[in-house]
Amino acid sequence: MKTRKLTCGTVYPVTVTYYQPAAIADFHNQPRRPLVILLPGGGYEFYSDRENEIMALQYLAQGFAVAVVAYRLRDDPPVLPTALYQLANVVGEFHRHAATYGIDAHKILLAGFSAGGHLAALYADLWPTLGSAVNADPDDLAVSALMLAYPVIGLRLGWPTSEAELQEVTAGWTQHEADLLVTPQNPPTFIWATREDELVPITNTQHYVAALREQQVPVTEIIYPHGPHGMSLARAVTAFPRSFDSRDLAFGEHFIRPDVAGWFPRHLNWLAARWNLTEFWLQQ
Repeated sequence: MKTRKLTCGTVYPVTVTYYQPAAIADFHNQPRRPLVILLPGGGYEFYSDRENEIMALQYLAQGFAVAVVAYRLRDDPPVLPTALYQLANVVGEFHRHAATYGIDAHKILLAGFSAGGHLAALYADLWPTLGSAVNADPDDLAVSALMLAYPVIGLRLGWPTSEAELQEVTAGWTQHEADLLVTPQNPPTFIWATREDELVPITNTQHYVAALREQQVPVTEIIYPHGPHGMSLARAVTAFPRSFDSRDLAFGEHFIRPDVAGWFPRHLNWLAARWNLTEFWLQQ
């Protein structure tokens, strides 16, 4: 595996950590890779490490390249629309230079967690309109599929909880309700959440699924009955250790649920079926 830092864009520059799978010496030709553009959560306040490199490694193990985007945060307000333009710069960079990065520009997955899911959902809605802001051909801004994990969808649907936080995200910019902006041009979507989510109400996921179905966009929805917000892989490796909270030594155990952990293999199966990945790998 090779890892390098990139800067995408000049008007709205953004730092990207690019993970490229190592070449396979047994092959005569090195395969083109599907690309995952990964947006960790963190309430637009930080980038959650539980949804960052450890998630990138899950996709790398499947042969995908991964680009983790350090999008605009609330410490440099407002987040929107700059973060959308930054993301457009990233997508455009990989479209225009697909051969250089060894990826297939027709197999780009945009994956977002929590607040990163909000940015991803908005991008999936608005990408056809972003070309002029970043001086790009709109065709170079398309993604092929969308994965959302416990996403914020509408800023009226339970998060954020204060007007100050809302202003740090939007500063009056109005296109922030992702469920109200869906069009038939949205990419096929895989979305999951838990009914017990205490930070981002399940209504976020439900509203987005309803909007996608109304526009006849293919969507696969999984709502698990139990589990807190921010479950990541829902395995021990991404659960909070006992040292995290000495007052509640069992806190991390809530983030380990074998049923919820099934989301990632189900997502991979969904992606393999949509992209016919068996044939994709064999025909190279």
